[in-house]
Amino acid sequence: MGFKSVITNFITGQKNSEIKSSTRTNFTLNDDAFVEYLVGKPEISEAIFSVVSRISNTFAALPLKLIDDSYKKPNDSKGFDIVYEGPRYFTRFDFLRDIETMRNLHGNVYVQIFRDINGAVNDLAIIKPDCCTPFFDTSSGELYYRVRATDNTRHSQEVFVHYMEILHLKHTRTSGGVKGTSPLDILSNTMNYDNEVRKISLSQLNGTNEGFKVKLATNMNEEDKNTTILNIANFYKDNGGLLVEENGVEIERIERSLVDSKLLDVDKISKSRIAMVYNVSRYFVDGDKSAGNLTQEQLNTEFLTYTLLPIITQYEQEFNKKLLTKKEREKGYRFKFNAAGFLRADTATRGSFYQIMRRNGAYSANNVRVYEDLEPIDSDAMNQFHISGDLYPIELPAELRKTTTIEKDKGGD
Repeated sequence: MGFKSVITNFITGQKNSEIKSSTRTNFTLNDDAFVEYLVGKPEISEAIFSVVSRISNTFAALPLKLIDDSYKKPNDSKGFDIVYEGPRYFTRFDFLRDIETMRNLHGNVYVQIFRDINGAVNDLAIIKPDCCTPFFDTSSGELYYRVRATDNTRHSQEVFVHYMEILHLKHTRTSGGVKGTSPLDILSNTMNYDNEVRKISLSQLNGTNEGFKVKLATNMNEEDKNTTILNIANFYKDNGGLLVEENGVEIERIERSLVDSKLLDVDKISKSRIAMVYNVSRYFVDGDKSAGNLTQEQLNTEFLTYTLLPIITQYEQEFNKKLLTKKEREKGYRFKFNAAGFLRADTATRGSFYQIMRRNGAYSANNVRVYEDLEPIDSDAMNQFHISGDLYPIELPAELRKTTTIEKDKGGD
């Protein structure tokens, strides 16, 4: 059955054997299980929460703007305005942080786009990842998304949305399909092992860290022996660990470690694997900066290069393709996240680099402004290239560079 038939049957209310055969769980708003269905109860370790929180908060805090090919900032894009101001009851920060958090926990996040009669974006709605399934229509080969919505009746409704009306942001795809891989699935073995080790540690902590060896000078029957040991234990408990050796009794303390030293390495291994899956430095998980002997500037550069830039690129391309109209793309409009702030702490190095490029004729002043995400100044002087000597226009012949001023002085005489 083709996709058009599925849509027709959905609109007319006719039963669709393909949809009917799919397994679905029905809820009403009064069902206790409905809350769990909407919210879920994933067990997230502190390390995973720390990484996800750092990535999502940092990404959401990045400045966002709309620029054109001239690096000017147009103000006539409804798609940009929706994201910049935040859809519905969201602020921009909340909206970007929430969808990035979902992407990092579930591997996929879906946002449905709503348009006015002119095709311009007028609203965005986040879809719960478990309620959206991508599939290809066998007739047309087009990609669609099956969105399931639960209402207050005993059934779930389904709508089919074209891929251009869904923002789909994902982690790396490993199965060759459309959906991204969930980092939590990748880390499942690590977290299960970590949980088992924690159980062992807790069971050891429930005991004490010392034992005793009692030597009796005379032979005793079992009843007298048990009575003596019980008296020693009660005296130890009632007197805060104080023991008194009586005649015929010697007590030797035996120190025991609370936790096997090898178990302490498991936490480091788990954090290291979490850092690898999320493409962050281990420092961002456990705070240990000594491992790589990196400065804070180098750590920021590494975080920007290996973590943020791939995320930024995916968001920019997805927003450009689906939130901008064809006319806006033809004008050169595009979303731009400004990540240069991560390098601000190393301004001396960047300033030195720009100076070298300027004094060797590689950059103009406007080139530097563009690389700093600043709007170019509309001036021919700002577009000129100079070389040191000291800073003549690059078109000026070499024989005139040091004589121009002298000749002008002579001419003035």
